[in-house]
Amino acid sequence: MKRILSLTLFLLPLLAYAYPKPCAHPRLLLRAGEEEQIRQAIASQPILAEADSAVLAYCDQTLNEAPHPRRMAGFRIERMQVPLQRIFYLSYAYRVHGDRRYAERAIAEMLNAAEYENWNPGHFLDVAEITMGMAIGYDWLYDEMTPDQRKKVAEAIRKNGFDASRIDKDAWFYTAFQNWNQVCNAGLVFGAIALWDEYKDDSRMILDKCFGSNYLTLREGYSKEGAYAEGYSYWGYGSSFQILLIAALESAFESDLGLMDGYDSFFRSGRFMQMMNRPTGLCFDYADSGREASAEHMLAWLAVKTGDESLLYPEVQKLRANHFSRMDMQRLLPFFLISARNIDFSNLKVPEGRFFSTGGLTPLYIYRSGWESRDDTYLGIKAGISSSNHSHCDVGSFVFDADGITWADDLGAQSYLSLESKGVDLWNRWQNSSRYDVFRIGPFSHNIITVNGHRPDVYQYIDFSRTRTGPEMKGAEMDLSMVYWEDLESYTRTVALNGDDSVLTVKDILQAREKPASVRWAMCTLADAEIVDASTIRLSKNGRSRIMKVTVDESDPQLAIWPAGPVNDYDYPNPDNLMVGFSLDLPSSGIAGIKVELIKE
Repeated sequence: MKRILSLTLFLLPLLAYAYPKPCAHPRLLLRAGEEEQIRQAIASQPILAEADSAVLAYCDQTLNEAPHPRRMAGFRIERMQVPLQRIFYLSYAYRVHGDRRYAERAIAEMLNAAEYENWNPGHFLDVAEITMGMAIGYDWLYDEMTPDQRKKVAEAIRKNGFDASRIDKDAWFYTAFQNWNQVCNAGLVFGAIALWDEYKDDSRMILDKCFGSNYLTLREGYSKEGAYAEGYSYWGYGSSFQILLIAALESAFESDLGLMDGYDSFFRSGRFMQMMNRPTGLCFDYADSGREASAEHMLAWLAVKTGDESLLYPEVQKLRANHFSRMDMQRLLPFFLISARNIDFSNLKVPEGRFFSTGGLTPLYIYRSGWESRDDTYLGIKAGISSSNHSHCDVGSFVFDADGITWADDLGAQSYLSLESKGVDLWNRWQNSSRYDVFRIGPFSHNIITVNGHRPDVYQYIDFSRTRTGPEMKGAEMDLSMVYWEDLESYTRTVALNGDDSVLTVKDILQAREKPASVRWAMCTLADAEIVDASTIRLSKNGRSRIMKVTVDESDPQLAIWPAGPVNDYDYPNPDNLMVGFSLDLPSSGIAGIKVELIKE
């Protein structure tokens, strides 16, 4: 049933497809009568009861707040997720608990958003999220609204959502290979399903465009093993909306209409997200990712779909520890109650996996020694390409946790608005872009080498040449020569743990081109550091310590401890971090064999 349409979907009449008639309202996510299943789940599952209480607390607070105003923050609507969250929460609260006040407040929020001059089509994510919220409210509260209220909301969705999607310069997401494709398609499809009876031709057009474009991200955004190229946080955004898109089709039409045929890699992405959790509470935060492993409650849908409820094991631990205060995609929390209503949370299995490696746009190697202790060992290694969407200049970098300490760290992302407001060309990924001048994004904060102060080549793609998962060695090897071609004739790196995880070894073998090369080897750490002697730095934290032993063939490295930024006036400070490492000089065509060992004391 899956239809692969041409990318010129704007230029020709789209293939006519006889979509089945959707069920009656409510048809998005939660059909009529299914509320009782949620009430029973809340009564029997304490974690769902706590989630429900969190939703109600938000709704009760919202009852006393004015509808969200349309104010701009840079080129985005300020806190543009608020209308979606309010309408979703309030509509859920009314359907499950029956308090008319919640329905009335949701309708007021919808009528307010309907009066916006537009939903900011220049940043179409704003359109998508507001359209989704309005669609949920229209569908779920259809019988609670007057005919005039329904007309205002429906016309606003058509004008600000459907019509905006016809403007090519704004609707460029239809040809995108990343999260915008997923989020924008999902929001518009919600609108199309909600308004199927009122605007059938527009709704068919929206579904046709979705089926003609969504496969781009499904095909390119996930490796065959399920890794999401844009990293942890953007899986939370793009994949969450992909899940909602699938769930909306299934609830309205009783199937996904073939949208996901052949894309099993998407369903394997839950395993990827599971392995991205580090024992110390951080995530493997490459790319524009937040550092904290926030609770990914949208994994409940994948757990049910795949039959692997262990996907929820780390997420439930986080939800219980933080009492629903630290969640990714918090605005979608009612879907957790919908999708998890048949899960027995008292009997979740501990994950069995210890290794994860993947190719694709962002090759990764991950090892985790266990799942039940903060002291477990974690090693994450990243290859890939630095000019892909949201990537940092970090090819060859790694993170390392052991004994409850983050010995090798990644600083993660910085607020976009804080950089855009200072004139940083954040979305230009050319070699000389000011994006890579940002300390957290550029090479000097990552656990890599830099040569002659130059930026590594952001256009060169690197895959692992070898990975190891045996009992004696866990790690990966890569040839980084092309990334450093400007200054080095050749360069290989191996990052590996020994059998009992007591020693992490980083081996670099490099040769200068026909000119001298000044090499800086650096590692970002959350530990304290002191130089012990000419070849040793001691790292320590909370009574734990590791010796950083540096050995370089035929060279005398100059050990150093540097602050972890800031470098520019727009850089965030990172007071808890240090950079540790050394510098060395290579003569013309000189060769260096570098071994850095992090040895448990």
